[in-house]
Amino acid sequence: MITADERAARRATLAATMGRPVLLMGHGDRPRNLPMVPVPFRQDSTFLYYTGCREPDAAALLVDGKCTLFLHQPGDDDALWHGPTPSLAERGAALGVDDVRPHNELERAVADVLAQGPLASLAVADAARSKLASWWTGRALNFGVDHGDDDLVQAVISQRRVKSSAEIEAQRAAAQHSAAAHVAVAQAACAGATERGLKAVFEAVLAGRGLTPGYGTILSRRGEVLHNRTHDGVLEAGDLLLVDGGGEGPEGYTADITRTWPVGGAFTGRQRAAYEAVLAAQDEAIALCRPGVRYREVHDAASRVLARFLIDEGVLTCDVDEALSSGAHGLFYPHGTGHLIGLDVHDLENFGDLPSYPSDQPRPTQFGTCNLRLDLPLEAGWVVTVEPGLYAVPEILHDPKLRDTLGDRVSWSRATSWIGLGGIRIEDDVAVTLGAPDILSAATPKSVAAVEAVTGAGPTVGERLAVQGF
Repeated sequence: MITADERAARRATLAATMGRPVLLMGHGDRPRNLPMVPVPFRQDSTFLYYTGCREPDAAALLVDGKCTLFLHQPGDDDALWHGPTPSLAERGAALGVDDVRPHNELERAVADVLAQGPLASLAVADAARSKLASWWTGRALNFGVDHGDDDLVQAVISQRRVKSSAEIEAQRAAAQHSAAAHVAVAQAACAGATERGLKAVFEAVLAGRGLTPGYGTILSRRGEVLHNRTHDGVLEAGDLLLVDGGGEGPEGYTADITRTWPVGGAFTGRQRAAYEAVLAAQDEAIALCRPGVRYREVHDAASRVLARFLIDEGVLTCDVDEALSSGAHGLFYPHGTGHLIGLDVHDLENFGDLPSYPSDQPRPTQFGTCNLRLDLPLEAGWVVTVEPGLYAVPEILHDPKLRDTLGDRVSWSRATSWIGLGGIRIEDDVAVTLGAPDILSAATPKSVAAVEAVTGAGPTVGERLAVQGF
């Protein structure tokens, strides 16, 4: 559990690092259609990290090491519509802040701070809240583009990248609950099951355990579409069902787990060979997740295993080194091996590449490798995903530019014979420690025997949903 004391220590570190006042803005409610019907509320991750506050329209001022939280006063009819609401003082005490004031006093408080000197702030996803902070601070704030005060951005990145033991345990718990959702889907995955029904099973299991999806669930018999979020397919025997999903726990930390399940309960010969290659690539990559190892080395280790497999299958005609230097392996492995994970599924990615690449190093331009989301030396306390995959994407394999670039390094007839495989991805969440890598998502089956044993071996979609109470 992330305690109020831990959050207070985070704020103290931030205040000491900055040495000047900081304004943190939380999200507001955003209408879905009517003002009374908002989209599901999710607090800004950095605001949540420093305050633990999940209320809409909250803001925090850090001045001289003290934190003042600004919250809405309960309305006169709140008790009628929403039940009893604790007072401002009670809510502030529960969060461990130094002071709490009504939300309508925020503008005056900001003006008082600005009269003494500059104020640092960050962009948030709620454009209206960013606009307010931008007006007050005189700095452009556009989420994902103009991030905010440079020193503040770097301070937040440095703190949030390194997870405390409590944060890691929150991520482990999210992964364990997510494992139950993955297994439930695998058990119900049989010919005739619908993607829509299986998605309902996945998210029902999460809901029954007090979690929400940490991101849009990817569940598809067309796993070659990397972020396929359509769910209108019907499973057939012999399909591979790719499920990329994870639950977000009550403290905001999420899991990100991918498994590939053989519909019918057994891999075919080609499916099995490819699955074992992806699993071997993941094993090699996870073993390298240690302090001081550059994440590019983790990616390259996975890429070498997959390139060797494609060479052995007669798809690539060059050696492993040339496959990697030319990007030929990217035909079947067109993405990076992983990313940071924490309060965001792609943790801190709202700050672009600042949290994940050296300031003097741009992303590579090579096809496939250009999608590598992390290339820094790993540190103890970081949590990353490791998710190699193998995909037969017709549009890639028939791409004339790639055919011209790669030429005879590829047996194109062999390559296109793999069309129809779909996609295989195996993803785990890994905490970097001073010892061996700690696989937080180890409870989700992934060996061939374990995967085949569970797939299609349990209740149907309808039976599973009935058990969940839906």
